[in-house]
Amino acid sequence: MQFLQILKLIISLLPLLVDAIKTIEAAMPGSGQGVAKLEALRTLMQSSYSGAADAIGTFEQIWPKIQDVAGGLVAAFNKSGMFGK
Repeated sequence: MQFLQILKLIISLLPLLVDAIKTIEAAMPGSGQGVAKLEALRTLMQSSYSGAADAIGTFEQIWPKIQDVAGGLVAAFNKSGMFGK
């Protein structure tokens, strides 16, 4: 996959990722559940991505990049106090 394709995909997914992370956090509040929350995000993303006709590469190829972005978003949300830790 090319860098620009991946960047465009991540940017287009950003609002959806933020919403998904907030929704998962609301459904599973509290600390110490990061692995379960990440797995919930992965399941949500994978089930949607697998059925997409316009998918860029395979989900296994793109997931590490999505995971990195999600980790950065969660760290920023935690640092800002958005999740009330």
